[in-house]
Amino acid sequence: MKQTILSTKQSELLESLIVAHGRIVTSSQIYDKAKDVWSQQQTKKVIGKLAENGWLIRIKRGLYAVSDLSNRGFLSLSPHVVANLLVKDSYVSFESALSYRGLFDQLTNKVISVSKSRYKAIPINAIEYDFVKVQEKWFFGWEDVVIENQKGRIATAEKALIDTIQFHKSKYSVDLVIEKLHSNLDSLDIDRLHEYLAKMSTTTVKVFGFIFDLLGMDSSHIHSLLKNKRSTDWMFADDKKFSAKWRLYYDEYFDKYQKN
Repeated sequence: MKQTILSTKQSELLESLIVAHGRIVTSSQIYDKAKDVWSQQQTKKVIGKLAENGWLIRIKRGLYAVSDLSNRGFLSLSPHVVANLLVKDSYVSFESALSYRGLFDQLTNKVISVSKSRYKAIPINAIEYDFVKVQEKWFFGWEDVVIENQKGRIATAEKALIDTIQFHKSKYSVDLVIEKLHSNLDSLDIDRLHEYLAKMSTTTVKVFGFIFDLLGMDSSHIHSLLKNKRSTDWMFADDKKFSAKWRLYYDEYFDKYQKN
């Protein structure tokens, strides 16, 4: 039968950890706090028991979150914070970043981050944390944030939109970017978007130029980024329609956005 009630010593350990370190603790911090009560081997077993019963939630090897003592087994940390705890050299982007920035209001059980190395998807408390490996030159456009006294890294709204096209390009993602640009133009920093685009792939630049034209926005600055670049590109592999201005093949599906 599982132990669902903390012993006095276990409770004191968890409370002292929260006071000293907050809700995120390392194995070494636990051992240090418990050294006057248990041997290291005993503490190891206590950690295992606390994790098994939901009082400690394992984030990754050697790193735990102390569960809300009134809500055992529930990870109350923001997923935006957890993502950065899992992989320090990463930042939350795509829909999760747009959600944080107030541009995406649909519930999602997946948090996708941009990272410099490849990592397997990690499920924690019914949320899957995915990491998209990118080249060093594209690892930018994020800000340090503090959520409930915990630090995280989250893409700016402009970089989240660009990442969505650059690394997750699909009809859905292009539709999403069109919708967010159209609905949130007043809150987006277009100069920042231009600055970021100058560092991205030629195809991504062309797709954004094409989107700007669809929405009747000034695309002259984006077009200037393509000076002396005469390559022909495809939005998607089998696209048949051709935009001469952008030298970009695209799906006729997007003609529905054309301004009359």
